[in-house]
Amino acid sequence: MSRLFGCGFALLLLAAPAVRAQDAPEQLLSPTTQLYLRWDGVTPHAAAYKNSVWGPVMAGPTGDSIRTLLAKGPKYLGSELLADPLLNGQSPDELKAVHTDLKNASKLLDLLADQGVIVAAEVREPRPTLGGIGKAVGGFLGGKQPDNISLFPEVQVFLIVPDVGERADILFSTLRLASKQMADGELKPLPEAAKRQGFSFALNDPGNPIRVGWWLEGKHFVFYIGSVPVEDAIKSTQANSAKGGITGNPLYQRAGKLGNFESIARGYIDANSVVGLAKRLVGPFVPGLSQRVDAIGIGNLKAVVFSSGFDGRESRAIYEFDLPGERKGLAKMLKREPLTLADLPPMPPDVSRFSALRVDPEAVYDASLSLAEALAYEQEFGVEVDGKDLDDVMRLRKAYLERELTKLSGVDFRQDLLPYLGDKIVMFQSPTEGLSLFGTVVCISVKDPGKIRTAADRIQRGLQTLVGGGPMKVRSKQFLGEEIREVYGRDLNVLTPTYTVSGDWLVIAVHPQPVQGFILRQKGKLAAWKPDAETAARMAKMPKDPVGIQFCNPKSTVQNLCTIGPLFVSTIGNLGIRQNNSGEDFDPFDVGLIPNGHELSQHLFPNLTYTRDDGQTVRIEVNESFSIPLEFIGVEPLSFGFTFLGVFLSVN
Repeated sequence: MSRLFGCGFALLLLAAPAVRAQDAPEQLLSPTTQLYLRWDGVTPHAAAYKNSVWGPVMAGPTGDSIRTLLAKGPKYLGSELLADPLLNGQSPDELKAVHTDLKNASKLLDLLADQGVIVAAEVREPRPTLGGIGKAVGGFLGGKQPDNISLFPEVQVFLIVPDVGERADILFSTLRLASKQMADGELKPLPEAAKRQGFSFALNDPGNPIRVGWWLEGKHFVFYIGSVPVEDAIKSTQANSAKGGITGNPLYQRAGKLGNFESIARGYIDANSVVGLAKRLVGPFVPGLSQRVDAIGIGNLKAVVFSSGFDGRESRAIYEFDLPGERKGLAKMLKREPLTLADLPPMPPDVSRFSALRVDPEAVYDASLSLAEALAYEQEFGVEVDGKDLDDVMRLRKAYLERELTKLSGVDFRQDLLPYLGDKIVMFQSPTEGLSLFGTVVCISVKDPGKIRTAADRIQRGLQTLVGGGPMKVRSKQFLGEEIREVYGRDLNVLTPTYTVSGDWLVIAVHPQPVQGFILRQKGKLAAWKPDAETAARMAKMPKDPVGIQFCNPKSTVQNLCTIGPLFVSTIGNLGIRQNNSGEDFDPFDVGLIPNGHELSQHLFPNLTYTRDDGQTVRIEVNESFSIPLEFIGVEPLSFGFTFLGVFLSVN
C-alpha cells in the first residue's frame, strides 16, 4: 500500500485503522470482519506528504497537470448528465437539482483527501430462517427449486467515510448521480422506521440477492452493498457498536502498531476465516477442495497484515503473511538463508530492475505439480481408480503429470536437474539490452554446471513439441569461450530463446544479446552494476537476514511512459473521435498535461524491497519513492502495443 497518492488516487478505495474516540467508525464493523482497509486521507498527514517525494512533485508542473485533470472530471460528467434531462424535457427544477448535485460531487476528492475512507467486508455462511426453510421445503415438494437468495451466502461490504458531518451532501449527491446512470433500479429514501438519513437502491430484478444503501450513522457516512437487507445492515452496525466493533480484533490492533514510520494506511485480511469459509461453502461442490487448497499451500496462510506511510522522503510499507506450522506447496518455496549483494550475478551497470530470491528448487517443483493437479481437478487422468483415498488419488495424479512432463521435455526434472540447481534465482532488466519485458534475463544458480548443460541439451530436444511442432533450429555458438544456444522456430515468432551456463549461473533470455552481455561482464570485459552512493547508503541499512532483495529504478519507467504518453493518448483520443464521426463537439485530450519525463523523474530514487522469513511469518518491507502496478515486469510494452493497435484501427 505504499503507492500512496501517486497511483492516481487508487488508495481512495482503500483504508486502515486509527482509533480516534469512542465513536470511532471502526466500532460500526463486525468484530469478525474478514477484510479491513483504511486510508486516513491527505490532510491528517499533510506534513508527511509534503516532506515525502510527493511534496516537490505536486509543487511543480506535474502537480499542476494532476490538478487540472482532476478538475476536468466533473465537467465531462456534467455535460453528459445534463444532456439527458434536457432531451427528456425535464423541468427547470429537476435540471437545477442535477446541477446542484454536480456541484457537490465536484468536491468529492477534496472530502476524501480530508477524511479518508474505510473498506470492510465479511462473508458468512447462509443463515436460513424457519420461515425460509418452510418455504423452500414447500417449494421443493411442489417441484420448485429454492430461489438463489436462500442459498446465497450472507455478504456485507461497507465503505465508510469518517466524520463527514455537514459535508455529507457531497456523498449523497455523488451517489444520487451514480444511481441515475443505472437503469435497472430505483432510488428510495430509507423508511421512517430506520431513523436514519439515507437511501436504498432497489434493483428491479427481485431474484437478485444484492442490496445497496447509504446513510448517515452519527457523523459517519456509510455505503453498504451485500445480500442482507439494508434495514438489517443498519441494525448490525448498531449491534456492532455496542460490542466495540473491530477495535478488539487482534489483527486490527496489530495493524495499528505495525511499522516505525508515520502510517497513512493499514489493514488486514483474516485469511484463516476466508479459507475456512471457502472450504465449507464450495467444498461440497468441488470434491477434494480442502485437501487441494492445503496441498498448494493456501491453507497455511492465516492472516495478512499491512501498514504503509512515510518516513522522510521515503514511502514505507510492511506486509506480514502469517504462515505458522508445517508449510506445504507454495508456502514452502522460500529458503531461509540470508541473501546479500555479493550473491548476485554480474548485472548491467544501467540495470533498471532486479529481483533476487532464495528458493528451494524441489519445493518449487512440487508446488507447481500440486497447482497443476488442482487446476485440472475435473480432468480424469486414468490413474484415479488405483487410489485408496483422496490423498492417494492426488499423489497418483501428480505422479502422472510428472511422467508426462518427462516425456514432453525429455528430462526427468527430479533426477536430472533439481539436484544440480542452486537456491538463488535472479531476474533483471536493462534498457540497453532489451525493451523492458523483452529484455528480462533469468539467472539460476547451479551446483554442477556440467550436469546442467547436459539437462539443458535434453530439454532443448523436447522444445519442438512444446512450441507446437513447427520447424525449429538450434544454433550453438562460442562466445568468449562459453557456449551459447539460440533457439529459432516459426512458432516462436519474434522471440529467440537463448541460454548458456556461465560460471555458476544458468542464464536464460528471449534474445541472444542479454546473454552475451552476461558473459562479457562475467569475463570482466564490461562493468557490472554497483549501487550509487545514495542507494548504497540506503542498502547498508537493510536487514541482515533477507531471503529476497528487489530493486526498481522508477526513473526508467516514468521516463518511458512520459515518452510514450503523448502518442498513446493522441492515438486513443483520435480513435474515439473518428468513431463518433462528429466534428461539432471536437474536444481532444490535452496532450500537454502529460508531464515532462525529466521534470517528474528528477525527484525519484530507487525502490528497495526486502523479504524476510522467520519460519512463522513472511515479512515484506518496502522502501520507495514511487511505483506503479506491474512496474517490476515492465508496463511499457503494453503501452506500445495499445498505441500501435490504435494506429492500426484508426487508419483502417
